[in-house]
Amino acid sequence: MALCGEVPWLTLMMEKSQHILNSWQSNAHHWIESIDQNQIESRKLITNLAIVEAILKYKPSKVLDLGCGEGWLTRTLTEKGLQAVGIDGTKGLIENALQKDKGIFEVITYEEIIGGVEIPHAPFDCIVINFGLFMDEEVQALLEKLNLSLTSNGKILIQTLHPFSILNQDKPYLSNWEENGWAGLGEQYTEPFKWFSRTLGDWVSLLVNTGYQIQEIQEPLNPITQKPQSMIFVVKAP
Repeated sequence: MALCGEVPWLTLMMEKSQHILNSWQSNAHHWIESIDQNQIESRKLITNLAIVEAILKYKPSKVLDLGCGEGWLTRTLTEKGLQAVGIDGTKGLIENALQKDKGIFEVITYEEIIGGVEIPHAPFDCIVINFGLFMDEEVQALLEKLNLSLTSNGKILIQTLHPFSILNQDKPYLSNWEENGWAGLGEQYTEPFKWFSRTLGDWVSLLVNTGYQIQEIQEPLNPITQKPQSMIFVVKAP
């Protein structure tokens, strides 16, 4: 039940967000192992290199890696000479990032950013969200707040699963909640979380309605199947 004065959908959104965060907290050590041992085939073959190349293409000097996890992308960008800051809401992941590299890492949740918490070291000329957007309504609210942390010509890069890669022919092609965000990663991952899958059209509508200008949509291909694995949106600040 919503508290007095709260909007019901906002209360539901917060409950879903907390469930996702709880799941990541519970599985942080498994995720760290998967990344450290390079166990995720799609990342190894396609998506890691794709997001790094997409960022470097626009020659930013100061980058925010939002939803940085254990910090692999933040470290990679730092090694390439960029000033990079990593932020994640999962304390266990940030603790691991700090153990690996005494770089700039902060524990801040999306909900805190939406609620008005200032992002340290802003403004940035590039904000990257690499497979870090799992919610429905929360995403638009987050993007609206992120504009405050961008330079006047700043860009946001979002990499997400390509709808083609998760399309089930037994289900209609619609934006919907998927049941298990850990699917395919192994039985060691417990406490599955639901995540919101969008069609390409709904992604475009979301970004346009938030006020951003879409500059590019990349579709990295699986080199074996030659089918799209992910989408990378490059959007310019309003």
